[in-house]
Amino acid sequence: MKKKIVSMLMVTALVASLTAGCGSSAGDGEKADAKKEKKDVSELIIGEMEYSVVEDGGWAQSMHEGLVKACENVGIDTKTNLITMEEISEEDTSLIESTVEELVDEGADIIFGCSAGYAAILSELQEEYPDVVFAQQGNDVYDNIIEFQIRGYEGDFLTGYLSALMNEGSNQLGFCASMDEASVRTAINSYALGAKYANPDATVQVLWADSWYDLDIESQNAKTLIDNGIKYMGMEASSPAVPQTCEENGAFCIGYNVDMQASAPKAVLTSFVWNWAPIFEDIMKKTADGTVDISANYYEGGECAALAPFNKDLVPQDVQDKVNELREKINSGEVQVYAGELKDSKGNVLVKEGETMSDEDILAQDFFVDNVIGGKDK
Repeated sequence: MKKKIVSMLMVTALVASLTAGCGSSAGDGEKADAKKEKKDVSELIIGEMEYSVVEDGGWAQSMHEGLVKACENVGIDTKTNLITMEEISEEDTSLIESTVEELVDEGADIIFGCSAGYAAILSELQEEYPDVVFAQQGNDVYDNIIEFQIRGYEGDFLTGYLSALMNEGSNQLGFCASMDEASVRTAINSYALGAKYANPDATVQVLWADSWYDLDIESQNAKTLIDNGIKYMGMEASSPAVPQTCEENGAFCIGYNVDMQASAPKAVLTSFVWNWAPIFEDIMKKTADGTVDISANYYEGGECAALAPFNKDLVPQDVQDKVNELREKINSGEVQVYAGELKDSKGNVLVKEGETMSDEDILAQDFFVDNVIGGKDK
């Protein structure tokens, strides 16, 4: 069921903290013609399509918060000019089409597809509505819609590093995973590589929910890891089940998608969060001034792959400093997350010494690195 939101939703404290830019870049290759019509950016009408509700505590919330923040930064009134459509199933083509039609009828200048599953149909609809800019979360597959993605693996690497630094006296870390999908494998591998950067002997035990959102299984997996002696863990999930289970059992974890510290203040060290606002803001400005390229591809790291504020009650200052120092080394290019020599869990060399994995291989991971236990073999 879809709902139209025309009133300002309460934004969590995370949004206020994510003000740093991360740069904007268009993809290589042949470009489509830019939109020509100009208007004041504050006059833009923004359409937003979400597969879930915007207060889901996870992915959709991170997208919505990014859009709200971007609108605020450029002077767009979110009460009147941000139209949010929730629970638009990625599998329901007719619902996607009717939602786009409604947004166009409302005067939308830009329609943001906030989940990768809309990409194919939005690419087709762009031909039907050539005066609307379609921007879609995805990996540069279509040449007539803007696609945007974040190098989330940078943030996951930092959280694995943090977990290993905190995990004194043990080499074992855990990870609660959702679905066996490339982006989830990337999160696991990046966390494991970060842990290994701090402790060469660190291992990461993975348990799977085989669901994008299942409170019971996520909680059960966290409890199993804790019962097996694991005190620190990462996660790729949207619910608060893992943090709350950790708090109830004296363990610690990394939140995911949004700042989860409020859900479990005695367990969450920090959270990996998606800071989409700088990307959205750039698209809005270029649409307004007529320079937008509808074939652009954004693939951003830096502050887009953000960490929520550290839990100062749990993370010592010297550990915070080490994580921040590593962040600067990643931003400068001194440290590459997927640099060789890098081996998979079967002992095969993925990346030779002195080389770095390509973006294409990072995005399409079908392997687990050699310190991951419990990865599903391909």
